[in-house]
Amino acid sequence: MKEALVLYGATAMGTAEFSADLRWRTGGFSVPDPVLFCEIGGKKILFVSSLEVERAAKEAKVDEIILLDAYVKKSKKENLPISVIFLKEQRIEKVIVPATIRHQLAENLAAHFEIQIRDEPFYPERAIKTPWEIGEIEKAQRAVEAAVVKGTDFIKDCSVRGNELFHSAFGDQPINSFHLRKIIDDELFLRGYLGVESIVACGIEATDPHAAGSGLLHPKEPIVLDIFPRSLETLYFADQTRTIFKGMPSENLCRMYGAVLEAQELAIAMVKPGANGAKIEQAVRDFFTKSGYPTSFTERPVKGFIHSLGHGVGLEIHEAPSLSSRPEVLQAGQVVTIEPGLYYSTAEGEIPAGGIRIEDMLLVTADGSKNLTKFPKKLEDMIL
Repeated sequence: MKEALVLYGATAMGTAEFSADLRWRTGGFSVPDPVLFCEIGGKKILFVSSLEVERAAKEAKVDEIILLDAYVKKSKKENLPISVIFLKEQRIEKVIVPATIRHQLAENLAAHFEIQIRDEPFYPERAIKTPWEIGEIEKAQRAVEAAVVKGTDFIKDCSVRGNELFHSAFGDQPINSFHLRKIIDDELFLRGYLGVESIVACGIEATDPHAAGSGLLHPKEPIVLDIFPRSLETLYFADQTRTIFKGMPSENLCRMYGAVLEAQELAIAMVKPGANGAKIEQAVRDFFTKSGYPTSFTERPVKGFIHSLGHGVGLEIHEAPSLSSRPEVLQAGQVVTIEPGLYYSTAEGEIPAGGIRIEDMLLVTADGSKNLTKFPKKLEDMIL
């Protein structure tokens, strides 16, 4: 049975139908409007309009480019979509599409071919990064680190009045998440990266792991900085989280920070080819339980280690593989995060209220892993 892979989407940043698979398979070709792509027997075929055809010929790493205009008359005459006409010409019997395919296109194809929906990842090999991709991720990580240095230097220069932070650049206005986020995101942009909803969340706000943060920053409370920018040129991401403090935190917060850091180091030591992501995550969960930091998913508010341990990073901020309860075996060449965290909205005995998370990116190597994150994470370095 002759088969074809079919993708439909755009590849420019910020487009509604962005397809990382299509961006990757066409060698980084950027197009703002959705295009049709077929792969038959390993041959990559891209359909583009007259607007994009000359640029595609120069930039797209495909085997054949077909001008859509050449099929318009055929489509009108036969009252069939261009995709169907082309695939019939190629004597295709079965079409393989992603689960995210546009509904109308899927219906058109299903009316004429056997259709198979392939769950993510559509291209499993995309999880194995090339040396060039690893380099792009590392460049993004260096930008993150430089931006966070700007942010932490700003916090160092802040003064404390009561339970608020102040900086000479803002007079009598107390410092909030927006001030610090802007400093970090501005530095990222100057370096060619877009801060994508950078997280700057303090204290109780940090107990919601994906809360961007909007409130005031307070001394001696945990301030979670989760920065995951995207390259404006290549669209590759990096991802780093650090928890900082303005002034010495309480003994209980220091203890909780130490537990998160120890859990992360435990997990990092387990990352290698053939390791099961679910087992690594479970080791972290067991460590937190034994250390006196319980997790509850069933009672509100949820508390403890309430998210998965990590994920792949590349053209998407969350991509394969996953280090979660879903078993996935790690392979050399993958880039993954290790980001344990603890979150308690109210104090419980010696467990303080607040959220703490620490995240590094690791490259799985032939004999273990390489930490791509160079930013400090010892507690003494996080107290500003």
